[in-house]
Amino acid sequence: MDRRTLINFGLISSIPLLFCFCVFIVYPIINCITLLSSDPEVTWGMLKSPAYWRAFKNLLIFLYSAIPIKFAGALLISGFLIYYRNSIMSKIAGAFYLLPWALPTVPAALAFRWSLDYDYGLFNKILTDLGLPKIPWLLSYHYAMLSIVIFHVWKWMPMWTLLLYAGRQSIPEELYEAAMIDGASMLRRFFHVTLPLILKLYLICILLSLIWSMGEFEAIWLVTMAGPAGSTHTITTLGFQQVFQYANMIKGASVYISVLPMVFVLMLFLMLLFRR
Repeated sequence: MDRRTLINFGLISSIPLLFCFCVFIVYPIINCITLLSSDPEVTWGMLKSPAYWRAFKNLLIFLYSAIPIKFAGALLISGFLIYYRNSIMSKIAGAFYLLPWALPTVPAALAFRWSLDYDYGLFNKILTDLGLPKIPWLLSYHYAMLSIVIFHVWKWMPMWTLLLYAGRQSIPEELYEAAMIDGASMLRRFFHVTLPLILKLYLICILLSLIWSMGEFEAIWLVTMAGPAGSTHTITTLGFQQVFQYANMIKGASVYISVLPMVFVLMLFLMLLFRR
């Protein structure tokens, strides 16, 4: 099979994907831009409102707190699973650490929300049994944001742990043996052997997580209901509220369209990494 035949086969195979991409991605974006241009005053009024900028600030707080914690934990757990891969504890941990990711998101988020109840929640029950004061998880802005981050990290860290664990398994064992013969400590082996070889995978996972986490909805809406008093809204929940609760399509579309440049920049970096 010559080169031209392979190219034609690839183009023909891509037609269903391109069709779905145009129907479900390109057409809605063009439709939203057309809708926004029909009433620019409403669009700019929404983008200048304090509610929008509070939601945008919450999105940045969420991204730049949840993602570093998530990947630091994933790197640590994957290292534990690799280092103790022959022990019984590692095998038990390997059987259970994927459970949060495997659980359905809606019941997991609702159960987490019930656990945060001030009077009857599990977390405050444990605190009172230990003689500690109760924490207003859902009644304070700072604790509500912390609850969102905790649920997101708990839910999605196992998936990234699995990917980093697979990447670490591809590293030849001879490299570690050579480093140990040279007297390298565990920390030096990590920085001079492990990290350089999984750095590209690590960066790709971080970019993918940034893109996907920008559309996080369940952790905000189901855990805190964007409360208290709408103070934990992010871009996704604010747009949802404008469209489905207030029936204002233009304001909701303007909220979602405003973050597209950030998504495009992240996708560009991601494509550049894949090309390497």
